[in-house]
Amino acid sequence: MNVGSDTTLNADTSVQQNINAANVTLTNNAVIELSNTDPTVRIRSNGVTVTNNVGASIIQSSGGNRAVRVDDNQTNFTLNNSGTISSTGGKAVNLRLGSTSIINNNSTGTITATKNTLMFSNSGGTINNSGTLSSTTTDGPAINSDGTSTGLTINNNIGGVITAVSSSSTVRLDDGNTLINNGSITNTGTGFSIDFNDNNSTVTLKEGSILVGTIDISDGTTGNTIQVEQGYGQTYFYDTTGTGAYTVQDLSGNAIVKGSAGSVGQGAQESMDELLGLRTYNLRSALKRYSAFPKHLIEDELYIEPFSYYSKRGSNSSILSYENYGYGLNFIYPIKSKKFDLILTVEKSELEIQRDHDVSNTNFLAGINATDLISVGPWKASGFLVAGMGWHNGKRRIFTNTTASGLLDVRSDYKNYEVMTGSHANYSFSSGINTWDTEVGLTFGYSLTPDYREHAFFRWGERHLVQGSIHVGEQLTSKVNSKLNVIVGAELEYRTVLTGREQSYSINKTLAKSRNGQFWQNSVAGKLGANYSFNNNIFAYLNIDSRFSNLIRGTYGASIGLKLNF
Repeated sequence: MNVGSDTTLNADTSVQQNINAANVTLTNNAVIELSNTDPTVRIRSNGVTVTNNVGASIIQSSGGNRAVRVDDNQTNFTLNNSGTISSTGGKAVNLRLGSTSIINNNSTGTITATKNTLMFSNSGGTINNSGTLSSTTTDGPAINSDGTSTGLTINNNIGGVITAVSSSSTVRLDDGNTLINNGSITNTGTGFSIDFNDNNSTVTLKEGSILVGTIDISDGTTGNTIQVEQGYGQTYFYDTTGTGAYTVQDLSGNAIVKGSAGSVGQGAQESMDELLGLRTYNLRSALKRYSAFPKHLIEDELYIEPFSYYSKRGSNSSILSYENYGYGLNFIYPIKSKKFDLILTVEKSELEIQRDHDVSNTNFLAGINATDLISVGPWKASGFLVAGMGWHNGKRRIFTNTTASGLLDVRSDYKNYEVMTGSHANYSFSSGINTWDTEVGLTFGYSLTPDYREHAFFRWGERHLVQGSIHVGEQLTSKVNSKLNVIVGAELEYRTVLTGREQSYSINKTLAKSRNGQFWQNSVAGKLGANYSFNNNIFAYLNIDSRFSNLIRGTYGASIGLKLNF
């Protein structure tokens, strides 16, 4: 049937729709099905629009022809599909030499064929896919840009699915094509997900998009580009093959490594400095609380302090956010000299880093504390030295084209070794029921993390990190009565990384280096506590800490000190 004016079909038909007049619209609300060798809908003029609504179908079931064919040099064709377009043996939509088109496959739309679902033969245009484009056999791609296509742009939107079981590829790109993927592109056959079959094409993988199947850079091609925009700090690995020349770009500010197309979030590495500084601060605070105990109550007796904390870091254009939960026990035992104490700290923490990256940590530190090592009038000097190690189990979710889901949980298991030392001078002044303590101190921390693997894709090089800090603190102890003391304190600290700002790593055996992170921090801390002497010679206290910095939105901690007899 020749269609020479705007036409709406509301009844099923097995007659070909032959559109031979310009600027005509065919609207289909029924089933158009042919089982002969003719195209079901044939476009033979310019400016034609075909709209296939929800529940409607355009079917070619002969096993050897097209559901929709656009003839040579027919321009400005528009296909709006919300129903079903299918071919059981040929191409679903075939756009021939010199034609131009816009294909809008909406969220309810399905276009399927046994090969070459959308076939651009020396033609071009724009595909906007929010539905499903599928090729159901090994014979051809879901989108095939063949020959010298006159510019093709493919927008696979959120929710859009482009899939094939092809032995060739799901999407085959020709010269100067553009593919932007916000949905999923998969090949569950033996072929590629995307094939750069000619020069100067660009593929952009947007945040949350899924890709399944290797990317092929065909031999001899040049000027092709893979762009990734999965978000800052997101880890991904896209396997590539072929010897063609191509470039890789990360549009989110991540370091991307060629030799595939991969990037790995530096969250666990860039936070090493902060977490080392936090443990140093927590230990220094614990020793300060310990020094507030009446010495006659803890002579030659074990001091045990349970503690817990929560910290949160915000994100910016170069730093990932995280939340950190921790708890543990401090053990301090004074030896007979009364100037040295043995220290043991055991800690468990969970680090939840932005972009689905979690690290479970177990740490211990052991060493000595020199209390009042030097005493001159109201001035006293103290110091500590501890060393220990940590065990870390990491898990992060990455985007990759090497799995059936396009996602993969990769795991890591590694250790690190730490040394912390510090000293401070303290000036004490009493007036009535109040005692003021002013403290100035220096602290140094060292961390060694040996090299380790994170799945087969990523390897981290050995890292040595040294940090130093200076702090000034003021504390007021007020005696409420003979049993109860209330303590209020504040501290300012500046910390910086002295060495170890660079992290070496590799992705798929390609070496890279990173200097992610901010390697200095200004912080202010406050504390509120109380200690109480019971009649039965038991002494206890409760302490609440808070800490803020230019990086950390807040760290909050609580601790309880007890005197136990053994």
